[in-house]
Amino acid sequence: MTRVIIAEDQKLLRESFKNIIENNSDIKVVACATNGNEAYNLCKEYMPDVVLMDLSMPICNGTEATKLIKAELPSVKVLVLTASNDKSDVTDAISNGADGYILKDISTEELILSIKSTSLGLGIITKDILSPMILNLRKENKKAKKKIIDINGINISLTERELKIVSMIVDGKDNKEIASSLFIAEGTVKNIITEIISKLSLRDRTQLAVYAVKNGLV
Repeated sequence: MTRVIIAEDQKLLRESFKNIIENNSDIKVVACATNGNEAYNLCKEYMPDVVLMDLSMPICNGTEATKLIKAELPSVKVLVLTASNDKSDVTDAISNGADGYILKDISTEELILSIKSTSLGLGIITKDILSPMILNLRKENKKAKKKIIDINGINISLTERELKIVSMIVDGKDNKEIASSLFIAEGTVKNIITEIISKLSLRDRTQLAVYAVKNGLV
């Protein structure tokens, strides 16, 4: 039996989702929340398998609630169910630990399948969001130009994405802003920056920004 908590501030939607889910004998709704704080507290009380999480809620939104839940209860899966297909919302949710992201216009069968798949540890992203992401990655791979830099007689190559991140650092953007712009996780941005700094034998991002300007990387 998959145990679910529904976090949705609109009563009509909350009750509709509950009725749809409980028509499936393999899933039980153990509690419902009207905001992120309630969802977090109910998770500590019930330890569900999956939280069906709306993003736009009062007091504490779905992204903030996801971060709280995953920080303290990492085994609880969070499946975002929202009307928003905005790129920054997707990035923020996934960066803060969401295990899946689906839109409210999916069918009943897709909703049930998404809940069951998420409970099994499969990352679920609705096709309307995933397809543009894949297209983006393919375009990036096709345009994967590299710049060769000579560091003390050693040739160091930086990819187009690495150069783009360097340019954003020079512009003063933080990791979250870079992640949102490139449609990747904030942790991925941090790892890439660390790798660039290591490649160029620098100490930190400030030194990287200065180096980039002095050596014409941007």
